[in-house]
Amino acid sequence: MTQPPAGTEPPEPVVRARKPLDPEEFAARSFMEPGCLEAHLAQELFAAQQAEARAYAEHLRRMAMFWDESSDDGDLYAILVADARRITVNQASTQLHAAYTAVTGFPHTLARLEAGDLPAHWFELMLRRVRRLTPDQCRQVDDRVSAWDLANIPSDRFTRELGKLIAWFGAAAVRETPAEQRNVGLEVNRDHDGTARLAITGPVHEIVGLSHRLDAAARAVQNDQRHAVDEGRPAPFDIDGDVSRDGHHMTLAALRYAILTRTMLDTAGVEVPGSRFRLQVVVPAMTLLGESDAPGTIDGTIPLPAPMARHLAAGEPTWYRILTDPSDGTFLPLPPTRYSPTTTMQEHLRLLDPVCAVPGCTRNVCTVGESDHIEEYDHDNPEKGGQTSIENLHRLCWKHHMMKTRGLLDPVRGPDGSTTWHIGEIERLSARQNRDLLTPEIAAALQHSWDVYEEMLAWDDARWRGLLQDAESPAPAPVPVPEPEPEPDRSSIPLADVVPVRVPYTDPATYPDPPF
Repeated sequence: MTQPPAGTEPPEPVVRARKPLDPEEFAARSFMEPGCLEAHLAQELFAAQQAEARAYAEHLRRMAMFWDESSDDGDLYAILVADARRITVNQASTQLHAAYTAVTGFPHTLARLEAGDLPAHWFELMLRRVRRLTPDQCRQVDDRVSAWDLANIPSDRFTRELGKLIAWFGAAAVRETPAEQRNVGLEVNRDHDGTARLAITGPVHEIVGLSHRLDAAARAVQNDQRHAVDEGRPAPFDIDGDVSRDGHHMTLAALRYAILTRTMLDTAGVEVPGSRFRLQVVVPAMTLLGESDAPGTIDGTIPLPAPMARHLAAGEPTWYRILTDPSDGTFLPLPPTRYSPTTTMQEHLRLLDPVCAVPGCTRNVCTVGESDHIEEYDHDNPEKGGQTSIENLHRLCWKHHMMKTRGLLDPVRGPDGSTTWHIGEIERLSARQNRDLLTPEIAAALQHSWDVYEEMLAWDDARWRGLLQDAESPAPAPVPVPEPEPEPDRSSIPLADVVPVRVPYTDPATYPDPPF
């Protein structure tokens, strides 16, 4: 589809309804008796739809006041909107920009929305469809759509006419070009069954060419695996040892995957630094023992089914575990002259802050985030500045780290581990730090076991003192079932096992013997 000639405008068709769309007409089409319950319900639904449209228009006008793409104020307001509406920062930014577009680019259609003539979801649809239009093209859409018989036309008519109007500007105004859509995205299975996929999008000839090269490589490796089986030598790309064990080559599908995931990436001479951290697979202790099916996590955010977590743990020659202070989970600070956290402290922080610590931000910072001193480190007088300690560190994405460095964000860590965020001069937000890696159910079970253990010690001590010669020890109370809200306080849990994270831990001899 070619672009229309410059300076021309789309036609202005008359979009009118054949009949008025009102509650009475709806009742008549449905053969309802006047005054019946269904007719009253239809009137209420019509009135509710108009009230929603008016409320949405007012919401857009208020939201548009917070959008400022020329300064950092827009990013600050996005954090506040995300907290108030309980959405992510990215979603808040999208909503703020949409509101600004509605107010500045579609004033006439917005007026029809305020009048209740245009349903709210129609207006949202229009805002999504015009994202690639120029300001002048948006003006043309606004002039034409606002002149339609919006109060009476049905939904399919509005969608069809809007599609024809936007298509008039050409395919480039509706969707990105194939080159612009080049992307590799990670998609985790929503069922959390332990699988994920890489979605590679790009021009079709490039993707087909990649597929052909990968297929040719898989066939070549498969042929070599056949010879390896006949000659009794190790087979290439035998990632699970199936070829050596079964004496049969791998399928082409399995080989494509093995080649794609086990082959070094060619970066044309550009040196790619190795990752400073290992891949974190976090497994609750009772899952490892087979006493629970609580899932593990990968890099603190991606759920991992319990059987797969146990399988990965069984294949690791070395396990690493975290033992924290049973009361507050403290970590020994570095000397005041040391500015950079150690690698082990960095990995400990990745457990506490797998995503950016700014409320509402969802950027994963396990590999590309930056460690930041909450109370700024004083390079001139290290003894007076913020300590390099877990209590005074968190991980931020590069964008919010830059905003903090510029003084736009000012976090203050409280004694209980919570952080109060001062956002410019306008608001404060409070966020709690992740204290452990246990589920509420396992945390409650561990706490219950600890309570029973302490009670048994008290009874034994009383017997030793001769205070309870004839008394019997009480039967252990049943394990309580935790309520979903609020979550139990897990800051006192003494033990959390993870694999395979390399982090320092305090001497186990300082801990009392656990009851489990």
